[in-house]
Amino acid sequence: MYIPKKPILLLLSTAFFLAAHAQTFMTREGHAHFFSSTSIENIEADNQQLSGLLDASTGDFAFQVQMRSFHFEKALMEEHFNESYVESEKYPKASFQGSIESWESVKPNGESFDVVAIGDFDIHGIAKTYRIEGRMKYDNSIWHLNADFEVTLADHNIQIPPVVRDNISPVIAIDVDAQMMPR
Repeated sequence: MYIPKKPILLLLSTAFFLAAHAQTFMTREGHAHFFSSTSIENIEADNQQLSGLLDASTGDFAFQVQMRSFHFEKALMEEHFNESYVESEKYPKASFQGSIESWESVKPNGESFDVVAIGDFDIHGIAKTYRIEGRMKYDNSIWHLNADFEVTLADHNIQIPPVVRDNISPVIAIDVDAQMMPR
């Protein structure tokens, strides 16, 4: 049987790894929803496969969603979304990476906190910096978060053909809900 020559070092290394590991929270089942409202037609889609990581020691985070995982009420809308607008073959995912402002004031005490996330939202191959307001709450070892924000399609070079321009809003409302579990 092998006995390490420096058991204290091994013990400290293991404790450090476990402590660092416990600071990371993740989800693979977050919910992303978007809504486009016009006088002619409302378009909305849901995605239950938002994945993400949160470093609870710093407030840094990263989220991503596969574009083909958005589901629409009408199959034709889903087809047009993937083929003509977000071009899912070429740009298969959207991501948001950044940090929570004033993270040190967000306490894991069961209360809800208003938060502001600053980061880069990348969709359709174009990343732009966003400031997103949301809420977070730590309860029973889980970080709950939700946020609402708007995306201007032109900012990410998502083109709307003139023939359907009145059917699709140039600004899309997005809301996100996730429960981040210890990793």
